[in-house]
Amino acid sequence: MINLDTIANELFNKIRGRFPSVTVGNENAEITNTVKDARFFEFDFVPGKKVSINLDSDSLTIMYSKSLFSEDEDVLKTKWFDFLKEVRAFAKKRMLNFDTRDITKNNLDKRDYEYLSTEKQMSESKLYGTSRTSFQNIGTARMVVKHSAPVNQESATGRNSNIAGIYIESSQGERFKYPFKHLNGARAMAQHVSEGGTPFDDFGKHVTGLSEELNKLRKFKTYMNRSSVMAEGLAGYMDVVNERLATVKKTVESLQRKAYYTETFANFETTVLEEVPEDVSNTWIDELTIRQFNEELKGVFPYVYNLVKEANKVQTLGPNDLQTEGHGPEVDGFLEKVAAMTDPEEQYQTAEKAYAGKFGPKIQQAIHDMYNEAKKSVGDMDDIMDDVLDMIEKDYGPKEDVGVDEAEYQGRKVSLGKPTRGDVKKFKVYVKNPKGNVVKVNFGDPNMKIKKSNPARRKSFRARHNCDNPGPRHKARYWSCRKW
Repeated sequence: MINLDTIANELFNKIRGRFPSVTVGNENAEITNTVKDARFFEFDFVPGKKVSINLDSDSLTIMYSKSLFSEDEDVLKTKWFDFLKEVRAFAKKRMLNFDTRDITKNNLDKRDYEYLSTEKQMSESKLYGTSRTSFQNIGTARMVVKHSAPVNQESATGRNSNIAGIYIESSQGERFKYPFKHLNGARAMAQHVSEGGTPFDDFGKHVTGLSEELNKLRKFKTYMNRSSVMAEGLAGYMDVVNERLATVKKTVESLQRKAYYTETFANFETTVLEEVPEDVSNTWIDELTIRQFNEELKGVFPYVYNLVKEANKVQTLGPNDLQTEGHGPEVDGFLEKVAAMTDPEEQYQTAEKAYAGKFGPKIQQAIHDMYNEAKKSVGDMDDIMDDVLDMIEKDYGPKEDVGVDEAEYQGRKVSLGKPTRGDVKKFKVYVKNPKGNVVKVNFGDPNMKIKKSNPARRKSFRARHNCDNPGPRHKARYWSCRKW
């Protein structure tokens, strides 16, 4: 362990050997005659030009004025740099960092030394140790960092690098391994242990969970930032992911402060991540798969799902909100646009993109609701999406018979011009024939899947059935062509 009293004596003797007049101050920035208590040293490098040295458990810092010598004073320059080399060697031999500060003042006053004293006290909480192990005291607990390579003592971040493992020690000597190589998370855990907690109680698990969430959201962000990833449905949620990353980092850093920790601990409530629905999980896997899905990313889903759910949280509606029907102007306008599309391929692909979230969460939710409703009676995704398009055309498309919505067929009311799931064939629709009678048109093979999103299959079907001239509306070919 570094003995600052001994180093202070040695440094005083070294300085006084070159510069006879030396003033020393203790850690409270007060002038003292007790050399072993000295933490600040001030002397005249040349008459009227003072140099100050600050000593603490981590480093030895020399502070000097820019006007110490001029460019043409070669003798003084040589003397100065020889002195710096000598003090640097002195610091390194005693395992201290060495630093110089070029300041604008010729002489430091008591206020400057008081500031440096405060800075020194703060530095006592920094990492220190040997070439393979670093320590940091946090309250009554201690964080121990094991390094996989020798610590670079000359680098200010040397003890933050090459981390092999992090451990937390309690005042009773118990040692716990922190599950993540996350220094700020481990410091927050050490604060919790210092206050009498353990890594295995609810708040300890909460701290570990913050490190885990940060780790997994960073992986997700890195994956999404790759230019080859085309997860369009999730790209719209990157803002909430970035906001959450910033929040978690700030929370973990704040938990290292006793006041913030005490307040947070007093108000803490246990939360549980909601399980991701299988259909949402499978959709995200498809979107995040390039050639091979990175299974590690599946562990991120609970965190992203929680953020997405929060972003799409249903708002409580009041009486004024219920005066208008529909999904709102944005969604209704989109659905009307889809219903008006004349190209089935374009219509189908637009609905698929909306389902994946490309047009925003509100539109995605509307399509998901329709999809889940259609899924109750249809199993194949192509047929389900086709039913979704039927719903859109029914509610948002132009009427097939202007001014006529319903008519009577065999003693019961039916909707005209609205294809629905069939009983004899795959689909059925009620229309009026040229004589004005309401007839039921059955069409579509119930054993075949519709693949109108496949351009080649669609082109082949329409050519076989001469869909450029589909015939009258009361015939099956008209409606089959209309589906394709």
